[in-house]
Amino acid sequence: MALAKRRTWRDADGERIPGTWRHAFIRNGDRYFLTDLLIYADGMVDCWGLVTLDEFARMVTSGKVATEIPEGAEGSALHLGAWKFAEPRSWITAGALLAEVRDDVDQLAGRPDSTARCLAAVDVFLAEQTEENRAKLRDAYAAIPEHMRGYALGDMDRGDWPLRVLAAGPGNRYSWQDEDRTVGRKAHAAALKYFTDLRGTAGSEA
Repeated sequence: MALAKRRTWRDADGERIPGTWRHAFIRNGDRYFLTDLLIYADGMVDCWGLVTLDEFARMVTSGKVATEIPEGAEGSALHLGAWKFAEPRSWITAGALLAEVRDDVDQLAGRPDSTARCLAAVDVFLAEQTEENRAKLRDAYAAIPEHMRGYALGDMDRGDWPLRVLAAGPGNRYSWQDEDRTVGRKAHAAALKYFTDLRGTAGSEA
């Protein structure tokens, strides 16, 4: 999500706290209300009231902030209209929503988000290619919200394929384009070359 295009703020004790927003559904009784979820740099989230990240997490896991909506449920957008859901499909899980909101807080606060931490783990692995560092890379990759992993490298052609292969390692399994595959040595070498070439390009631009 491009934070620069979705900026908001709130005032707290005379200080302006930067924030961003996204759409979300709030469940109230049997009805699901489309609302704006406001996320702030200090870790507060406004979803029908200002709450901490921990409180927000409980709202998501309980279904109060809904990522799944049942067939035939009633939806509502205040002062706009109401409807019933037919064949609803969700593009985000509860865990992915929480991870995305935490990333937003990190970005707003000027800290590395999950993608930045994963790319830093790539650099650590490339500098010292141990299985311990690969395991750390694998954990860092898994921490990126699943629906955002394909954008981690900003590569429209390869997506996150080099990341998946490098994190898995030769002889291990990984998922790609809905297929379960094994990392071959050629594929692993190609992933290594991708990142070494990328670092070389970045170095030359600097």
